[in-house]
Amino acid sequence: MSVTLKDLIHEFAPDRAAEQAQAEGPAAPDPGYDGATALLVRDFLDAVEALSAVLEEESACIAAGMLDRLEAFAHRKAAMAEQLEGAVLRARDEGIRLPDDLRAMTLQRIDRLERAVSTNASGLVALRKAVLTINRNLLVALEKAASDGTYARDGQARRPVELSASGLNASL
Repeated sequence: MSVTLKDLIHEFAPDRAAEQAQAEGPAAPDPGYDGATALLVRDFLDAVEALSAVLEEESACIAAGMLDRLEAFAHRKAAMAEQLEGAVLRARDEGIRLPDDLRAMTLQRIDRLERAVSTNASGLVALRKAVLTINRNLLVALEKAASDGTYARDGQARRPVELSASGLNASL
């Protein structure tokens, strides 16, 4: 079972028992988080926003047929995923709990990220299918070109060489 970002954000919900105990005591103007928490949340949200923007940019490039930048996008996405993972691990290590307002804001940003991931994945899958179709068509053309027009006793076409996808250069 995989863990989603939303699951992680829910994991950082404040402990309700501690909140009730504080509510019974004297009321203090405490926002529920300190400066370190705010910085960590800001870093996490910045990483989510940046990753969403990169995914949206890559999706636009795929839709426009500008495929020469896919490798650069892959590197950028990997670096941002590491940044997100680091922020989550720091939050776990420090035992950070997000108050409701920060958690709601974080969930909104993650919703945008999920939409960007879905759109990006659809574009990449379509691109992969196109490449596989082209590869298959090239193999059929190569087989026809390599066939000498004769057939073996079993009815299979004979060809002087064996063709496979391993010899094709199908890079974009």
